[in-house]
Amino acid sequence: MMHALSVKLLFTLILAMFIFPGQVLLQPQAVKSPEVAEETSVIDSLLAEGLTVLYTDPEKTRDLVTEALALTNSTDTVRIMRAYIFLGASYQLQASYDKGMECFYEGLKYAGTGKDKLTAHLYNNLGASYLKMGNHKDALKYFMKSNRIYENLKSNEHVAATNNNIGLLYMELNNYDMALVHFKEALRKRPKADSIGMAATFSNLGTMFSQMGQIDSAFYYHQLSINLDLATDNKYGLAVGYESLANTYLETGQYDKAIANYLLSKLVSKEINHSYQTGLADLGLSKTFLTLGNTKKAMLFADSAFLIAEKLGNIKLQQETHAAYSEIFEKNNNYKKAFENYQSSINLRDSLINQAKLHQIYNLEIDELSMAAEIQKLEIQRQELLLSKKNNIIYFIVAAFVLILAGTYLLYKNRNHLRNANHQKTILSLNEKKSRAATEAEIQERKRIGQDLHDGLGQMLSVARLNISVLQQRPELSGEIKKELLDLALSSVDEAFLELRNISHNLAPSVLSSKGLAKGIKEMADQVNQSKQINVQLEMYGLTGTLDEILENTLYRAAQELVSNTIKHSQAKNFDLQIIKSDEEITLMAEDDGNGFDINKTLISNGGGLSNIRSRVENLKGNVFIDSKRQRGTIVTIVIPLTELYYDKASH
Repeated sequence: MMHALSVKLLFTLILAMFIFPGQVLLQPQAVKSPEVAEETSVIDSLLAEGLTVLYTDPEKTRDLVTEALALTNSTDTVRIMRAYIFLGASYQLQASYDKGMECFYEGLKYAGTGKDKLTAHLYNNLGASYLKMGNHKDALKYFMKSNRIYENLKSNEHVAATNNNIGLLYMELNNYDMALVHFKEALRKRPKADSIGMAATFSNLGTMFSQMGQIDSAFYYHQLSINLDLATDNKYGLAVGYESLANTYLETGQYDKAIANYLLSKLVSKEINHSYQTGLADLGLSKTFLTLGNTKKAMLFADSAFLIAEKLGNIKLQQETHAAYSEIFEKNNNYKKAFENYQSSINLRDSLINQAKLHQIYNLEIDELSMAAEIQKLEIQRQELLLSKKNNIIYFIVAAFVLILAGTYLLYKNRNHLRNANHQKTILSLNEKKSRAATEAEIQERKRIGQDLHDGLGQMLSVARLNISVLQQRPELSGEIKKELLDLALSSVDEAFLELRNISHNLAPSVLSSKGLAKGIKEMADQVNQSKQINVQLEMYGLTGTLDEILENTLYRAAQELVSNTIKHSQAKNFDLQIIKSDEEITLMAEDDGNGFDINKTLISNGGGLSNIRSRVENLKGNVFIDSKRQRGTIVTIVIPLTELYYDKASH
């Protein structure tokens, strides 16, 4: 799972690094000579071309940027810093964090006041490198440095990227409350147009909820991330997103879906020539087939990942592949090779730790050049620490190896038995609840219509009849009183017509046929906001063309019911509604900050609004996911698959 974390962190980070104005800040000077202007144009062209191929060919990026650096004047600090950011990013994309850090530190040598965006970008990238090398303290230090600069510059999109990275740091430390705070801040700060950045944060939320065991939420956010990447044709994000989703499927035992998504990640990675991501997908496939007991295929994909790791010279991928080899050989009862590969994995991991320590020393060298004696002392301590650690690891491996073999077998047998029992129990319970909810939803809908007709329309017609009856039975009344009674009767009839129109609108909203789902939802949100009862925030993506009438009615009714329930029962102040449509499905997510409720108790109540929603959605082969606890608010997610039936033929 941590593969996807590392790439999504880098993905968000690199986006943050390069979404800034393209113009170059020049040194104050008089008119440049034609030769200088021409040289500057060549440098900018090389840097621009390097950025264009960054995700597809990092090595070519390095060649172009190195050529630009050779042409750059030593006083042109802005272009030099940009060049080192590009160089470092090209190494980060291939998980060569030590080489990337060298470039970022070199770029910091040219920082002036340290209050500009380029300096903040360098700090942010250094934080990402330290995080991936396991140094959380220095990672947080550099993230906070960059965040302060971004906030002072009021650069919200970069503040969002940094918060995303801090959220990942806390997630690695299993502090999910703090991670969620920073992920939400990242989404709040991101401009609405930044679909790529939002997709990265959604993917990280999916990974976090997977680690927390909240599987429905995990799948929802992973799919939301993939849908946004599909909408923007973001191939790099898709490669990472498919791998993240596959990791969750693997952890939940859905091996066929895990394999399918690893293969999708591999296909997209090859399409954009991203070797490192291809290696990660191969490694995921190896782990999946090993879990299924197919050691032959597991070895085949592990070999593919290792060849990529050696070609790239990537220590991190080599270390993880050796760990996979160890498990495969152990499964084949070749304990000698299993131990050899495990030891290789440990040695490579120690190498990554060593690189992190060396870069800390490099940082001190930049800040204080007089620290040479202290650096030597730290190096000696590092060697002693590594020697002690290696000895302890060998003792631990010998003692734990036999226990792991026995414990793994017993755990597997027990887990398999519990999984089968829980699966059968869940199927029986769901079938019973679905049948009951469908019946109660129909009864409740009929009761509501009858009550509306009786209480509203019936009362108004009764008043009109009473006034007309008085006119009929008392002809001696004066003309003025007769006119007053007639006016009252007409007024009651007009109100009855208005009430009848409202009831008809509730049964089949005319706004859907005249304006479509998007405008109908927006009008409903505007009406609620005008009432000042609750603040509705609405976001919609991809709602172009016309949907099938049944689907539009179902989504409109669901949104209407959720808003109504929130106003009546939750005492919430804010209600967020998102509707996102891709080619495969349409997703509606509603979140409030109200009191929350007991999900199980509410869903089995007599014909409740949530039961109505679930019944309508399941009739369209969709799913409803509800996440709510008392005093914590409620999140309701509806996912309905799209088929050709739901599209208006004219929209194709």
